[in-house]
This record gives sequence, structure tokens and C-alpha cells, in this order.
Amino acid sequence: MAEFLISHGANINEKNKIGETALHIAVCKNHKEIAEFLISHGANINEINNDVKTALHIAAHTNSKEMAEFLISHGANINEINNDGKTAHQLESFHLDF
Repeated sequence: MAEFLISHGANINEKNKIGETALHIAVCKNHKEIAEFLISHGANINEINNDVKTALHIAAHTNSKEMAEFLISHGANINEINNDGKTAHQLESFHLDF
């Protein structure tokens, strides 16, 4: 479905009413394959939502070390600060070597 929509001109970085993109939602639901598909088709990995959170912040908040490592390996900005002035590294409950 996503491939069909994108091939017909859907904006891959379109946001919902709380500012989340499809990538934010895929990360929140821990759908790595969908996240990879979205990134490979031009999703902005550092896009922020209305709470100034990137996909990496969401991965840290949901305690998904695998997703966080995946996002970092694809260029996520580890220094991006959310609306609370925190980086994803400051939010994580696991340890990543940034």
C-alpha cells in the first residue's frame, strides 16, 4: 500500500494533526521494515513532530535499542534536541555508544 501511494505522488513526509510522519509512527510501533522502506524512499529521518521529537527520540522513548541503532546507522542526528532540551541519548533507558 505504501509503495502504491508513494509511486502515485503521496508526500512521504506528510504529517498528521500531531505532527507525526509515517516514519514516526513506524518507529513508535517498532516496524523496522516499514521504517527502512520509508527512509529508502526519501523520508526525512530528522523530521520533528509537534513535540520537537525526531524518530530517534521516539525510539529512545519506547526503549527500542535496535530501532535507535538502525536510525543512527541511516544518519539520524544524535544531537537533535526535543522541546524539553534533551537529546535521544539523554532519554534512553538502554546504553548506546554514540
